[in-house]
Amino acid sequence: MNKRILLINKFYAPSVGGIETAVQQYAHWYKDLGCSVTVLCCEHRRSWQTKKETVSGIEVIRAGSFGNLLSVPISVAFFLHFLRLIRQADIVHINLQFPWASFAFCLFQKLISGKKIVSYHCDVYRQHYLKRITYFFDSWATRIADTVIVGSPVLRECSQVLGQISRPMDVLPYAVDAEYVSACLAKKASTEIPDHFREEGYYLFFGRLVPYKGTEVMDQAFRRLMSEGRPINLMVFGVGPEEERFKALANEFPVRICFVNEVLSDVDKYHLLKDCRAFLFPSVFYSEAFGITQLDAMACSKPIVNCKLGTGVNWVARDCEGAISLTPGDYEALAETIISLQNNMYDLNALGEEGLERYQTLFTDAVVRSAFYKIVSRF
Repeated sequence: MNKRILLINKFYAPSVGGIETAVQQYAHWYKDLGCSVTVLCCEHRRSWQTKKETVSGIEVIRAGSFGNLLSVPISVAFFLHFLRLIRQADIVHINLQFPWASFAFCLFQKLISGKKIVSYHCDVYRQHYLKRITYFFDSWATRIADTVIVGSPVLRECSQVLGQISRPMDVLPYAVDAEYVSACLAKKASTEIPDHFREEGYYLFFGRLVPYKGTEVMDQAFRRLMSEGRPINLMVFGVGPEEERFKALANEFPVRICFVNEVLSDVDKYHLLKDCRAFLFPSVFYSEAFGITQLDAMACSKPIVNCKLGTGVNWVARDCEGAISLTPGDYEALAETIISLQNNMYDLNALGEEGLERYQTLFTDAVVRSAFYKIVSRF
């Protein structure tokens, strides 16, 4: 398959996020098929200049940006590069949500001579008024694409955009490479945690520290647990606007709360997962469409505490099948569940093994990559 691929997303590695991880996988899978891959994205922070670089063998063009507004980069350069690159590509593959991508895709569709692929990853939740405009172009883009890829059958059914569109779509979940996880666990971790965390056990949360991840709910739950004097330990790592919340929590309860305000290496991440009692994933908004970090936990055979969002989150890690699913935003339920876990009222090993089995069946790199090849080989 010797084709020229233009892969478009808001950001690209080393920017961190579930969609960024998926797009990076797509880029390498295209490359493994013998394709020439160019990734067009935007600078994560304000930068007047467009940068061209090679990241792990992939050509990446980061369009200059005036900064971000409502998590969307403001970039004129993006459109200029889009116009130039679509004329050369055999496949134009855009990833949504990214308003400028769907807008440009629709506006310049007649200039696209190659095949058109849309990966629709999630709805939005914050832009209550702006999304009336962005959803129009998202819907238009998914209608004119040669194929639409979604991360789960639940997103296909429940999305505000996709639910109104009657057309075939391809389900391609996210993936985590089992061999890579094993290789990381074979290496020595560098992050130190308190000795009593290892002796007593701990619960783990990591990812972008943003409100929809359930950061407030987790804060309230652990404040209740700490006020009751519960000997329960929490390990948190990550960056984002909610980091001050965890800094305050760790400062007030330094014995029980350990907060690392950075993105840790994959080696450290997988070691922390392997050693924890359970992974906390209390996201509260439907914009959490999948939860790729759940796959990290499942690959390490760890049970998950998530919420009943009615999205792909609960298709990935099912209640009583690798996960315990709670009502979103209910900090009392989260606190009570953690107490139950601490008192061994759940069989953590059995839950973890069920999650691992589901991961091995549906979400390994080998399984998902094979499905990806079948989809793109049609073009």
